[in-house]
Amino acid sequence: MADYKVLDSDGHIIESVEGIRKYIDPKFDRPRLFGGDTWDRNLHDKLGANPQSPQEQLDAMDQDGVDMAILYPSALLSLAFYKEPGYALALSQAYNSWLHNFCQTNPDRLKFSAVLAPQDSEGAAKELRRSITELGAVGGMVPINVPQRPDWSHTYYDPIYAEAQDLDVALSYHPGTGVFSIGNSRFDNFINVHTIDFPVENMIALCSAVVGGVLERFPAIRLAFLESGIGWVPYMMDRLDEEVEKRGEDEAPWLTMKPSEYITSGRCYFGVECGEKTIPDAIRTTGDDCVIFASDYPHWDADWPHTVSTAQGRQDLMQTTKRKWMHDNIKKLYKLEV
Repeated sequence: MADYKVLDSDGHIIESVEGIRKYIDPKFDRPRLFGGDTWDRNLHDKLGANPQSPQEQLDAMDQDGVDMAILYPSALLSLAFYKEPGYALALSQAYNSWLHNFCQTNPDRLKFSAVLAPQDSEGAAKELRRSITELGAVGGMVPINVPQRPDWSHTYYDPIYAEAQDLDVALSYHPGTGVFSIGNSRFDNFINVHTIDFPVENMIALCSAVVGGVLERFPAIRLAFLESGIGWVPYMMDRLDEEVEKRGEDEAPWLTMKPSEYITSGRCYFGVECGEKTIPDAIRTTGDDCVIFASDYPHWDADWPHTVSTAQGRQDLMQTTKRKWMHDNIKKLYKLEV
């Protein structure tokens, strides 16, 4: 029996359309609140779960052995694909208010990261402050792929970064699949779409944060790169170091450290699920202070209800690493009182 509480850095909820509708600005209410695609993600309900209430969420956590979960969206992982900035902002506001109410069933165990609409960076920054100070959110989430907008290193997004740093809260990059995703534009098979979208989008976000100067401009910010594991990170550290060594003086003169030094500075965290085989290899390069445990419940590719037992039963990780992965680092990232 572990001597620490198991924290889930990236659990998910299934949004209630009618529940969110109660909070949306009436001028943005419409028959269909969410966009979507036609992929059969759950394979005719053979995969995944479908919790419909806070109590079902808590029951699932009990079954798996999770003591506290930080909740993220499902449908709204694609919020950045919505073309109307005003609607995207209004929907994020309604969702955050609804999820705050959802978490009140057991606020000691149910926490949430506020969804932010990158289509309106000033509005997103204000919504982050409202969510933290009025709703009790423990961080903010941005969908990575924002069509027809600059990449995440652009100063357009600085209001979001500045607010997160000022509030001293985590900002999470979370990928998703959708009609404008990288994989969706190249493949007609969901296996390939899902395989490519998540790590590639996080690689792009990491390049933006490091080479684009986000970590340089905001020296106290904490960034999480979710749902892509950590196996890709040492490769990107090595590749970015080589690129900057050759071209950085001309193309990234604002950098004061090597990319790998920014990544291992204690400000970057990587969401890792229970069965990733590359964790031991990766932490030999990154160290184990950046790994954060995630269940991904109730999504189709999650290992619920065996995520905790699988993680704690691993023989290739030291007990001290498991504690950091499943408790210490998550507590530090979100500044949780546990």
